[in-house]
This record gives sequence, structure tokens and C-alpha cells, in this order.
Amino acid sequence: MRNTGVKNRMSDWVRVAAKLSLLFTDPKVRATVADTVKKRGDEVSDTIAGKYSDVSDAVADKYEDAVDRLEHAVRALRGRNHWASRVTGLLLGVGVGAGLGILLAPAAGWETRRAVREKAVDAKNKVFDSASSAAGKIRQTIANMPSTGTEG
Repeated sequence: MRNTGVKNRMSDWVRVAAKLSLLFTDPKVRATVADTVKKRGDEVSDTIAGKYSDVSDAVADKYEDAVDRLEHAVRALRGRNHWASRVTGLLLGVGVGAGLGILLAPAAGWETRRAVREKAVDAKNKVFDSASSAAGKIRQTIANMPSTGTEG
């Protein structure tokens, strides 16, 4: 029983192959199939070219980015970078981070506000003390300056 099924499938494939070979003997059919294959080939070629262009652009962008980073590293190693602006950015980041850390601490709201208020008052007092001390030193320096001999 099994052999008849295999023989039927085999004979079906042979019939299909024979019909196709007869079909391809007609020049119109061959030309139509050739045109269709050529069009599909062109479409695939265009799709691949578009994908290649996209990949090529992405690779070029990555390459330019890597070159820029390398040039920046070379300038930094040679001492041509602007460290002052970087240090300022670092200090600003530390300040913002500390401020956010205080505000987002797991303490109660009133405790955090009280702590922030106390720190702000302490900072204000230190600034005023430093300013008054500097002003006193300036006054003392001016008072101790020798006279120039001119009156005026």
C-alpha cells in the first residue's frame, strides 16, 4: 500500500516536470518568466543596495565618532584640554547631587527641611564671618600703611 502512494507522488512530479518543460518551449512564456526573474532580481538588488547604503552610513558615523573621541583623548593627554570647565562641571554636579541627596533622604519631611535650614544658616554665617574678617584685615592693612608724604 505504501509503494502505491510513493509511486503516485513520483508520477505526479514527473508529470509536472514534463508540463513545465513543454511550457518553457514556448518563447513567449520563456520571455515572460525571464522578465519576471529579471525584475525580481533588480528589486532584490535595489533592496540590498539600500540596506548596504544604510549600513555604510552607520559605519561611517561610528568611525567619525571614534576618530573624534580619539582626537579628544590625544588633546587631553597632551594637556590641551580645558580642565577648568571640566572641574567646574564636576563641582556643579557634586553640589547638585548633594542637594538631591539631602532632599531625597529617607528622613521625614520636617527633619529634612530643618536640616537644610540649619545648613543654610551655618553657610550664611560662615560667609558673613569670612567677609567681616576680610573687611577687618583690609581696614587694618590700610591703617598700618605708611604715609606717602603728600597731604591732600
